[in-house]
Amino acid sequence: MSLPRITAGFCALSLALAVPVSGQDYERPPVQNAATILHGKEVGPGYLVESKVYSEGFLRVYEVQTVQDIERLVGDGLLKLRLSEVKALTALDGLKADQSFLEGLKEAAKRPADFVKSTVEDPIGTAKSTVTGVGRVFGRLAQGVENTVTGKGGSPEDLAKAVTGTDRTRRELAVEIGVDPYTTYAPLSAKLTETASVTTIGKWTVIAITALIPGGAISSFVGTAESLRTLIVDSTPTELHERAATALRHAGAHEGDIAGFLSNRNYTPTERIVFAFRLQAMANVKGRELLIAQAAAAQTREDAYVQLRRIVLTETYNRTEARLSQFRMVAGFPVALRTDGGAALVVPLDMIAWTETTAKAMSGLHTGLTGQPFPPKTVDFLSTGTVTDLAGQNMASFGWTVTSEYPMPPGPIH
Repeated sequence: MSLPRITAGFCALSLALAVPVSGQDYERPPVQNAATILHGKEVGPGYLVESKVYSEGFLRVYEVQTVQDIERLVGDGLLKLRLSEVKALTALDGLKADQSFLEGLKEAAKRPADFVKSTVEDPIGTAKSTVTGVGRVFGRLAQGVENTVTGKGGSPEDLAKAVTGTDRTRRELAVEIGVDPYTTYAPLSAKLTETASVTTIGKWTVIAITALIPGGAISSFVGTAESLRTLIVDSTPTELHERAATALRHAGAHEGDIAGFLSNRNYTPTERIVFAFRLQAMANVKGRELLIAQAAAAQTREDAYVQLRRIVLTETYNRTEARLSQFRMVAGFPVALRTDGGAALVVPLDMIAWTETTAKAMSGLHTGLTGQPFPPKTVDFLSTGTVTDLAGQNMASFGWTVTSEYPMPPGPIH
């Protein structure tokens, strides 16, 4: 199996370091067993995680077999995300066992053709007869009708989803069962659209749909602020984009980095707004523009997800563990400095082994921290994953306090 390149924004800093680490013993990252890592969740409805799990010393590499195919996922976070999506897909697919819901699907399948025909022939009349309410909703409709009729963008089918409320219902359904409305997992995306279409016949609500799911909602949005949940459900992607841009400006991000981040396809609209709101929540912390710059530069999906997990962990640490004063670039990594004179390295890494690469990265950080005009009094190193004995011993020799298996808080970022 080919192993992933070192994760950008943290581990890639070691490639630029020329710090000699002499007299050190190194180790190979151990090949681990999926059952040991996942505690019995290596197999479930619709998926099987291959037993051998490899690593390059920072992130684990999984192979997951689903009904659709075999997928390679890099990182514990992306694995947990995908397993939650497979679980949701299986639950939604199981709704077809209910005869009344199945009839609703058949009825809903007939509606788009009639709706599209009436929209093309009389778009304004269709909008008036279908939608109630004013303000933002009507503004969206007016723009949607204009774009469809003039050919500036949007199809009658797209307008039909907006007018009937299917788009909003799809977002509400996704959030209710704990998945991203803008999931990149194609089978789930299609299933969300299909399931939400049942509401167009007027007999089904999201509550009625989720009531049919065994065990109820599967929500991973627990712990997400209600205002953020509401924002994700009620806003179009364009509106989320605008809100994220505003939040990032308030956080002091540079316009070029804002544009780069919001156009980076390695993030979904939901993930961008979560990132922006977590960054904005650290209102009194200086240097936050360093985090958005690294997030904007993410080259792969796994890189982007590491950035997402790090901002969630760092904001949680600031709120619950120790207050932060600023972020400062040290050896290519934005280190969090605390108001009490300490420093915090909060990293979403899966399994830290003391490889030569790890040794150079950590030694570079240690040298950089001790070389500061006012070196931190203490250094907290917190990782979401495990730390081998050798890695723990070496980092402890720097005077760092090492905490492994630091938990991700509940929410849409796994």
